[in-house]
Amino acid sequence: MSPNTKTGNKQVEILIVEDSPTQAERLKYILEMAGYQVSFARNGKEALSLLNVRRPTAVISDIVMPEMDGYQLCRQIKADKDLRSVPVILLTALVDPSDVVKALECGADNFLSKPYQEKYLLSRLQYFLTNQELRKAESIPVGLEIFFQGQKFLINADRLQILNLLISTYEAAVQKNNELTKIQDELRTLNEQLEERVEEKTANLIKEINERKRAEEKVRTLNVELEQRVIERTAQLEATNKELEAFSYSVSHDLRAPLRAIDGFSQMIMEDYSDKLDNEGKRILSVIRSNTKKMGQLIDDLLAFARLGRKEIDLSEINMDRVAKAVFDELKATVPERAIQWNMKTIPPAHGDRSMIQQIFVNLLSNAIKFTRPKEIALIEVEGRGEGNENIYCIRDNGVGFDMQYVGKLFGVFQRLHSSAEFEGTGVGLAIVQRIIYRHGGRVWAEGKVNEGATFYFTLPKGK
Repeated sequence: MSPNTKTGNKQVEILIVEDSPTQAERLKYILEMAGYQVSFARNGKEALSLLNVRRPTAVISDIVMPEMDGYQLCRQIKADKDLRSVPVILLTALVDPSDVVKALECGADNFLSKPYQEKYLLSRLQYFLTNQELRKAESIPVGLEIFFQGQKFLINADRLQILNLLISTYEAAVQKNNELTKIQDELRTLNEQLEERVEEKTANLIKEINERKRAEEKVRTLNVELEQRVIERTAQLEATNKELEAFSYSVSHDLRAPLRAIDGFSQMIMEDYSDKLDNEGKRILSVIRSNTKKMGQLIDDLLAFARLGRKEIDLSEINMDRVAKAVFDELKATVPERAIQWNMKTIPPAHGDRSMIQQIFVNLLSNAIKFTRPKEIALIEVEGRGEGNENIYCIRDNGVGFDMQYVGKLFGVFQRLHSSAEFEGTGVGLAIVQRIIYRHGGRVWAEGKVNEGATFYFTLPKGK
């Protein structure tokens, strides 16, 4: 219902007293949209100046203002016999019950809680305008002294003012209670939604935990099965390796006798019947003897390779400098005509089987000497360093090298990257090196470049 904005033939004018421009503009907009005429003052002193010029129908004033607050302004208005009948509505946050008593003490007609609702503001203002004549009849000061919260207050408000303030207080309490009830309902709804989400999340979590447990159990079962299969496969491989080693040893051993016979009879023919043989016959017998020697060397290498699988490792501390130097000196003595430059840096000691480690140097250094044969001056370097839990050793030469695309063949049995016509050998030496290193728990690899030399690396765990 739209407010009655006329009193007699006069336009209803509301004076707003508010130091906040934002709050004043909002209140002005609400009142003007409802058909009221609005004037504005920024503080209590400015409001009193306006009241002395023209008398508004009602005053709506904030309490907290500089220079003169709302209580002081109301007290000044009610002390003036010409302005006493002008209704004063105070705007307050009602954070303290004493605000109501102070409003009664200064003679305020009503108050509104901040933040106020537009509908409630207009209804309270319409109530004052409608009961304005009734208020004039009741405007007899009471002059009652009361004590509240340890303070004395002199109440000059009339009965209607007191009633209006009490009604406003009750309405404000009802309004706050309604807001609280609404908030409680919203909170209850939110709690219910939260409980539903918690239940849903809990159910999903339980499902996820159960699925994870099933997955872990499946993985555990697979691991057990895999471990069992690894054990079985390892046992099969060990048995196969033992059979292969036994077969290799047996074949190599059994081949020795006929080879010795072939070599021996060939030598006897060359010695006893040399006058009866022509040059071609002697050449053929020489080829036979040469091949039997190669076969004998191959058998020796195969036997050495087979023995490595059965030989127990006798661990001890090894002076690698001394072993490498001794092996090189022994090999160098076999080729006194060669110009070999030996460069050896101090290398860390090793923990391993002395005879096996010595065999590593024999095979790698003999290869370095052999494959540097085309060089006018052979350069062989030995160095080593500690790194983490292992020692790394390397043997480098400036020989014929190799193509890295074939590096995977280097350590295989009977694998050769050069023909036997170029360089002698059985192709077992590097396989022996690899097996020794693996049995010691190390690693072995090589790097090279054609005609620019090769470098062989191997590692051994550091001793405890």
